[in-house]
Amino acid sequence: MSITLSLSELIEYTGWERNKWHDWLRQRGDDVLTIGVGPDGDGRFQTIGDLVRHIFSAEKRYIDRLSNRPLTDTASIPNNSVEALFQFGSQS
Repeated sequence: MSITLSLSELIEYTGWERNKWHDWLRQRGDDVLTIGVGPDGDGRFQTIGDLVRHIFSAEKRYIDRLSNRPLTDTASIPNNSVEALFQFGSQS
């Protein structure tokens, strides 16, 4: 069995999934971003906000690389604001 997805279908799905998480996090408020990721992490991410920023940073850097642009420095993106994180995420 072969499954075929077009690029537009993949982008549409990604947008739908992102909107779902944005709504879920927004309903819980910015404090949800301060929840720790737990003891089994690899130490790179301390909070949910760190993890979400990492996901969006990876997406943005892929776009930078594909566009032959310098990599975006994402350290200044706040990890404690749902709206700021998802505004940054929309850039990718």
